[in-house]
Parts: sequence; C-alpha cells; structure tokens
Amino acid sequence: MLFSLVADAHGRFVHGTGRLLQHLWLMGCFPARADGPPTEQAYRKACAKLPVSLVAEAARHSHFQARGEGDRLYEGLRVVLVDGTKFIVPRNEQTIKAYGLGSGSVGDAYYPQIHVGAFLDLVTGTFADANFEHGCPAERQILLQHAADNTEPTLYVADAGYNGMAHVHLLQQTGQHLLMELKMGKLAENFRRGRKRSAVLSIRLTKTHLKNYPQHKHMAGAIMQIRLIRTKGTSKLRSKVLLTTLLDERRFKWFDLAKIYLQRWTIELAFGHLKSSLRAEHIRKQALHRIQQLLLAAFIFFNLSAIVRNRIKQPDLFPRKRGVRVPCFEFVLELADLFILAAVRPRRGQKTEMRRRLKAIRSCCFVYDPWRTRPKICQFPASVFTRCKSTEKEAEFAKCEAIRRDMRLLGMKYGQIDKMP
Repeated sequence: MLFSLVADAHGRFVHGTGRLLQHLWLMGCFPARADGPPTEQAYRKACAKLPVSLVAEAARHSHFQARGEGDRLYEGLRVVLVDGTKFIVPRNEQTIKAYGLGSGSVGDAYYPQIHVGAFLDLVTGTFADANFEHGCPAERQILLQHAADNTEPTLYVADAGYNGMAHVHLLQQTGQHLLMELKMGKLAENFRRGRKRSAVLSIRLTKTHLKNYPQHKHMAGAIMQIRLIRTKGTSKLRSKVLLTTLLDERRFKWFDLAKIYLQRWTIELAFGHLKSSLRAEHIRKQALHRIQQLLLAAFIFFNLSAIVRNRIKQPDLFPRKRGVRVPCFEFVLELADLFILAAVRPRRGQKTEMRRRLKAIRSCCFVYDPWRTRPKICQFPASVFTRCKSTEKEAEFAKCEAIRRDMRLLGMKYGQIDKMP
C-alpha cells in the first residue's frame, strides 16, 4: 500500500485508481498467483484502512535512512531549515471543515489550502518532518511543538516570519537553538547602523511581546539574552541583521552563522520540486485522509530521491564554491522510481538498469554559479535517459535577456548607466 502511494507520487498524482492498479500490475508488484489486479473497490477499502499516522511514520523513517554516523554537524548541532507553505487541495465538505477557504482562517477562495509546516535537514537534504494535521496553525506553534519533542541538539534556521521575542524565549526553554533574520523594528535598524558584527544583548519581555501568547502572560518581566549578527552588504544590497540564541562568540563565529543562513533558500527549492516536479497540488482524491496520505507520499518520494542523489553528491553545510558540479535533482526525481521498485520487487536485470540510470544521473549536472549571469542549464551528454531541453534552454535565454534589458533601463533612469550598449 505504501509503495502504491509512492508510485502515485511519481506519477504526479494524475493516475486514476484503475490506471494506477494496471500500472502496478504491469510492474509486477502483485503476487504472481493472482489472476489480475485488485478491483478498484477493494483498493479503496484497503487505502481507507491505512492510517495517516502510519504514512507519516514512514516519511520520518525515510529521513532517518538518509542519515549516517559521518553526517556533518555544526559544533555538535544538527542544522534544520524551517518554513511553511500552502498546498491547494480539492474542495469538498471535509476539506472545507478542516482547513476553511482562502488564506488562513478567513477568505473567499474557491479551493481550500492546507498549511504545511516542514523541517528540512540541511546535511541530508531530506524532510525530517511535516505537520499539516492542525488545520491552519501558526508556524511558530508548529516549530515550538517540534522543538519540544526533539531530543537531538538542533539549530533551527527560520525566516523573518518567525519574529517575536516571546517566541524566541519559548524556544530557548526547550533547550534548542534558533537562527533567523530580524527584519523589522528599531532594534534591527539601530544595530545595522553600528559597526559591530556581533553583540549579545539582554531583552526584558513586556506585555506587548506576549500579546499573541495570552497563556504565557506570567512571563512578563523575564530577562533573556540574545545575540545579533550583522552580515556583509554590498553597494546595492544592504546588510541583514540575524538573531540567534547561540551566545558564545568564540565558538560560533558570526561569519559561519551568516553562511549557514544563506542556505535557507534550500527549503524553498524543495517546496518548488514538490509543487512543480511532483505536482503535489494536482491530487484528484476527495477524501481528506487520502489527500493527506498522498501529500505524505510526495515527501517520501522526495526523501528517497534525495538518498539516491546523496550517493553522488552530498549537500554541503555551507554554501558551495563557485564552479562546483551539482547534480540536477529534477532529473533524479524522474529516474528514482526504479530504485524504489528494486527494493519492493527485486527481479533479474534490474541491477544493470539501475547502474545505467545512476550513470545518467551523474552526467546530468550544472555548474554552480551563485551570482549567475547566464542561464542555469544542465550540462550533460545526450543519452537514452535524457530528454531534449532545447525548449527550456531557449526560454531561459529569453528570460535572462528580458531581465538584462530591464536592469539596463533602470540603470539609465537612476543615472548609473549612461546609455544602452
């Protein structure tokens, strides 16, 4: 049953029940003594008996399979990226009752949206956990609950949406650590104008800080210590102000923490793969538990594909150096189904096919360029496993050309460029 969900995830959730059963039958996933695939009615009943908690546990287990004793930690802390996103799901009575309409608790959008809070392990590149069982909760609450249940020393890297001194103080009580951007407020602006790169400050909690936490009003007047970090800026981009609970300036260097925060965009790319490559928003099921099963199946397939990618190139804790060859993860998602099938239903000749696919995955790569001025196109030789990407290449060139013209016009308008070349 779990394999059928993963197979549906690889099929971009466009398989009907009948087509999926026929697909699994042709791949030899049913016992040989069966005279045909199960009926659609029997398959639906079997899926209804599969608890969502069991699929969620399988998703967490796929993450632990990607971990190893040699994983690179930051001063004994595992780095976990935190972010939230929304998935559009089919409209029915169950989804409307559970998640409402529109964005958040109010709105008049036609389709309901599941709010997913996810935790991506930076070292393995896999999702450690995902939470969408509480309707539309605040992302801060999801993070606090995960930190309270987590027994491993962890550094959570979050975006500016997790601001709030009360939230920082509550997370400190769990024994875990936080690194995020302090985007607004006088504290950030005053520190940005100074010359210090790192400073430890004492903050007294007030009733204003605890406005969104009425159950913790008794904490008003408590004093906590935080550390602010000012990153390097450029002539066009101003420096960022980061907030962290790692107070030891000698052990936790400010430039190391700044480099780690640059990796936060990795979870945005992961969500992009779930929505575009796996098309997680194109689920056709109507039952709420089936939608949750398939969403978790997308996380499982993503993690299993990341395990295949890690055998070729392990993700880095710090940003990659310019010019490094990086495997195309989208191509890995296209070819990873055979590796999963080999574990479920071994057969003769499959190892040869797996070696050929692994060779093709190694060949499909792009040269990493952090401030690229040319299209980001995979550099690989033609093979039976690769598709022609001439259309995508032309679209990338056209997009970059349009951006270049716009930047030239803006430069002329503000007096930075004299004339068009």
